[in-house]
Amino acid sequence: MRVALLGAWLAEPDMLILDEPSNHLDYAGREALMEQLRLWPKGLLVISHDRALLQQMSRIVELSSLGLQGYGGNFAFYEQCKAQEREDAERLVEQRKHQRKQGERALAQQRERQERRQTQGNRNARQANQAPIQLGRQKARSEQSLGKLHVRQSVALEAFTQQVREAAQRVEQDVDITLYSPVTESAYRHRVADLKDLRLPHGGPSTATLDLLIGARQRIGLVGANGAGKSTLLQVLAGQLSPQTGQCSVQVQTAFLDQRQSDLDPNQSVLEQLLKVNRMVSEGKLRTRLAHLGLDAHRLTQPCVVLSGGERLKAALACALYADRPARLLLLDEPGNHLDLVSLQAVESMLRQYAGALVVVSHDACFLDRLALTHRLHVSDSGWVLQPWPVAAGDNDR
Repeated sequence: MRVALLGAWLAEPDMLILDEPSNHLDYAGREALMEQLRLWPKGLLVISHDRALLQQMSRIVELSSLGLQGYGGNFAFYEQCKAQEREDAERLVEQRKHQRKQGERALAQQRERQERRQTQGNRNARQANQAPIQLGRQKARSEQSLGKLHVRQSVALEAFTQQVREAAQRVEQDVDITLYSPVTESAYRHRVADLKDLRLPHGGPSTATLDLLIGARQRIGLVGANGAGKSTLLQVLAGQLSPQTGQCSVQVQTAFLDQRQSDLDPNQSVLEQLLKVNRMVSEGKLRTRLAHLGLDAHRLTQPCVVLSGGERLKAALACALYADRPARLLLLDEPGNHLDLVSLQAVESMLRQYAGALVVVSHDACFLDRLALTHRLHVSDSGWVLQPWPVAAGDNDR
């Protein structure tokens, strides 16, 4: 990515179009990218879900189910406008519903008055000893008049309903994400991993060792420059690699989700794979749990290869957390890469609800800030540093 960006700068185009340029960049690389963009004098179009990068933009243009909409400001201004738009749209829906209710009440009253007049007219005609043929004609006229009224009222009711539909279409529909936790509270009351004098097998600080206890509810953000050994540490914790020296003892079921979700079979559906690892819960309940994660019913039976990045990540999390032996230590390597903003926010919601231990690698400071982390583990050439989260102000190496 850094080489590609360098080539873009050197080409000096009139219009620079960047598609997710901060993916795969560490914190220093992202800062350098944003500084370069601030200095860029020509046309610039950036496609990104990186909220820190979007904050540097002078205009946000969103493509959604509502169409293409521009906002003349940075990401914070966009969020403020979106919140106001949603509030206005929801208020309009409530107004339209209230108007429909009032209209229905008025039409019902009109119908009752018409029926009373018809009943009274028929009674008066009988009392006046009118001929049967005249009574029949009057009754037919009354019924015809009442029928026309019913037609007009049906049209009016449909118009009210249509107004409600049109107002509702202006409200973007957010999917509520609910993570079901199958592990009992007592299962979380001990440590899950113990690292002693651990030196990574390759990469990372060449002379530093790591001593670390991971508690049952500890949530760690693992940060550092690219090549420092973050992914390698996750692989050691997952049992995929052995340490060069020292010990790594993990006492609980672990799930490691790399950037490609390699544990998923691309040729099988998420439902098929979930049924393989969970034989205790009915298919109907598993479908419900997947739906609560925001996975559409028609996507559950499609091969994982056709799923979006966000859907694959949700599928991988479901197979890890909804198995007969659910993961109580979750290891995530850059889960936010290749996700759009809606999917990213959905994953943040899921991970906030996860009650087990968590170690997540990310260079996205906004993403990490939204995960309710307890600690920050920073790795550099000088070694490992564990700090409480949030990071103290002024620490620019997030």
